[in-house]
Amino acid sequence: MTDFYDRLDALYQAGDPEAVEPFIRAQLRHVADTAGDDSPEYAAVLNELGGFLRGVSRYDESERAFQQGLDILKAQGGHFTTQYAVMLMNFAGLYRLTGRADEAVRLFTEARQLLDASGAEKDAAYAAVLNNLALAYQDTGDFDAALQTALEADALARQLGTGDHEKAASRNNLAVLCLCAGRPREAEAYIDEALDLYDRMPEPDVHHAAALTTKATLCCRAGQFEKALPLFLRAKDLTARFFGRNIEYAAGERHIAMTYEALGDLKNALVHIASALKTYEQLLGPDHPRAAECRAMQERILSRETPL
Repeated sequence: MTDFYDRLDALYQAGDPEAVEPFIRAQLRHVADTAGDDSPEYAAVLNELGGFLRGVSRYDESERAFQQGLDILKAQGGHFTTQYAVMLMNFAGLYRLTGRADEAVRLFTEARQLLDASGAEKDAAYAAVLNNLALAYQDTGDFDAALQTALEADALARQLGTGDHEKAASRNNLAVLCLCAGRPREAEAYIDEALDLYDRMPEPDVHHAAALTTKATLCCRAGQFEKALPLFLRAKDLTARFFGRNIEYAAGERHIAMTYEALGDLKNALVHIASALKTYEQLLGPDHPRAAECRAMQERILSRETPL
């Protein structure tokens, strides 16, 4: 399995998301033939498939992959293992993305309890659960619990001496929460530390785009749209590198359009809001509220354009 993970990581780093799914499905067939389609190894590959499908915004398929993997581990008596807890955490992340914040909190909490019970409360996986639980609390509007949990995750990451990837994700979470709490100075300190870590990494990181977006949002709130624009553009390109034109890509295009509009560049604003609208319509359907919001923005910008 080590070779599988190494090759999968290489595909992500190569910026070739279209090659990822066939590779994962080929590994599923291989594991089914060698270990069985009811084995923990098969569940591990399903976890990777679920993560990929979640990343490309194919949420229903992602849910089925995660659920199948969890069911396999339960049937094998492995529902008290770290593997099960990590898959449960990934499943909870899907719930967060699809707006089921209360369910996400429940699953993240269950994953945390499983790691506690297995003595893994000092592992990097535990810090990851805490980081994700903090974001889920934020989604429910419980900002006190969110900030407390994020600080706990950050303290654990420092204690464990975890790698830069975990540290950067932790600092970004704290920045987002401080931003929501109306504490921009603290948010900026955290996000600058996160971005410094990402910029020093030898290879692109899948979470770098989120940190760039946080920094760009801070810039926009301060009226610094010229500083925000290259950050949003870089975040969009990183998202496309790992997952193609997914929901986060569409959101990035919308942010870029809003920034161009604030700068008075209506021509480029129209280009990017049209891209956002197209992606939302393809992934969510033309009647989805996000598509409707983009359409309204497009019409507003068009009404502002001065004919040449």
